[in-house]
Amino acid sequence: MTDTGPEGFASAQAQATYRSPVLGSSPASVAVSAAAVVKRYTQGTARIDALREVSLTIPAGQFLAVMGPSGCGKSTLLHAIAGLTRPDVGKIVVENTDIATLNDRQLTHFRRRRVGLVFQSFNLIPTLTAADNIKLSLLADGRARDAEARLPVVLERLGLTNRRNHRPDALSGGEQQRVAIARAMITDATMLLADEPTGNLDSISGQYVCRLLQELCQEQSRTIVLVTHEPAVAVWAERVVVMRDGQVLAEFATREFSQPHRLAAHYQDLISEPRIGSRSAPNERNS
Repeated sequence: MTDTGPEGFASAQAQATYRSPVLGSSPASVAVSAAAVVKRYTQGTARIDALREVSLTIPAGQFLAVMGPSGCGKSTLLHAIAGLTRPDVGKIVVENTDIATLNDRQLTHFRRRRVGLVFQSFNLIPTLTAADNIKLSLLADGRARDAEARLPVVLERLGLTNRRNHRPDALSGGEQQRVAIARAMITDATMLLADEPTGNLDSISGQYVCRLLQELCQEQSRTIVLVTHEPAVAVWAERVVVMRDGQVLAEFATREFSQPHRLAAHYQDLISEPRIGSRSAPNERNS
């Protein structure tokens, strides 16, 4: 199925700009603060250190890319920020809320209202239309009226109005990912967490999604945290944090690199530096 492409997106952008009532208020100056976060898994008799005393501050309204080789812990960090996995040690504060103090029910409510999640595999329900997939999180939160009121504007903003009644198998990969982003947007979450959102897309659709995330950050002051191993994706962000072996290795501003290949060369230099000390390799699933 052919994606509607940048032309359709530009038209939708010109016709409607999605403005969030939540984002209209004064956001916290710091969106995320992680302090000495440790996460361990057990595999047989082996202990896997997925996160090793990770400390990180993300200002509100920043587009941050987290890069690193497979198994470095970047997805585990994203899941910890979202409250999908609990750290063994350390503290994570998201928009002035210490998420360790929330029980499972409170965490679910927190994610529905404050955090939008976008995954590589889209996670759309195949029997639902694009519109119904987008509304799902609001309906699950008992906010049917909000869902109906916000849906037309979100569809227009993402260039999906003409695809609203199509099921996922009738949409291109790029369109499916835009549906997933719309589902994250419609809740008025001030922060979007995206785990390899371009991983299942061709290069054109992938760059299209990157541009969309950048515009959401710039237009609406949403905080975007994107996990990727692709320099061509990371270059769209404002700041890059590089991880290796469960630790933050380095960080830099993308303005220092005018082209993806220059960012790629710098990234390769960083992860190729000799390791200090002996470390067990994190499991691939914690990438």
